[in-house]
Amino acid sequence: MGKKLIIAVGLLFTLTGCLTIEENYNFKKNGSGTMEYVVDMSELGEMLKSFEALSEDKDKPKDDLGMLDLKDNLQKLSSLPGISKVKLKKEEWVQRISFKFNDLNALNSALNVLLPDSSGESHRFFAWEGNSLVRTNNRHAQELGAGLGQQEEALEGEEGGDLNMGALLSMMKYKYHFVFASNVDSTVVAEGLSNTATKPREVNVDTDWGIIARDPKALDLRITLRK
Repeated sequence: MGKKLIIAVGLLFTLTGCLTIEENYNFKKNGSGTMEYVVDMSELGEMLKSFEALSEDKDKPKDDLGMLDLKDNLQKLSSLPGISKVKLKKEEWVQRISFKFNDLNALNSALNVLLPDSSGESHRFFAWEGNSLVRTNNRHAQELGAGLGQQEEALEGEEGGDLNMGALLSMMKYKYHFVFASNVDSTVVAEGLSNTATKPREVNVDTDWGIIARDPKALDLRITLRK
């Protein structure tokens, strides 16, 4: 991506909530289920069209998503034991990768492909503790947010402007959506987050990278199902 286009992209990130990541889950009674991972940069894409003339990378596709591109994960996910029906639906600036998982071991393996961090170590994202589903996280989201923040700081140095990292991160969203075969009894999330689901078998959590940057456990949660 050319220097002028990087500046334009950085400014657009600052002015709009142009990145949303979603994790959507559907759990069956036997522990199997489906997962959909969504990277939505559609707001950025619409405005970036105005800056295409600034690009020095003429051979790159106009919807190139760089480090957020999911196409390289298809083969890796398809080769994992317990993972099947892997699909990637790619619209302009929106990617949806989905798959079926046999159990939490398979799901955790898939999430280590989708959500790696710099440690290179495998992380157990989900575990059942009785009838409670517990989610913990590695540093993937924090490092992704930090990378975008570093780009913003570089732009600030280039332009001598007053770009605000906190404002940038707070406009980028991270969402969870869970559907279970049983009713949800309780949901425990980090301070400042809430469950906005209106159906008894669902959990919806919405946060932003501003919160994630301040709290390493912002994306951790515990969902207890009714026996």
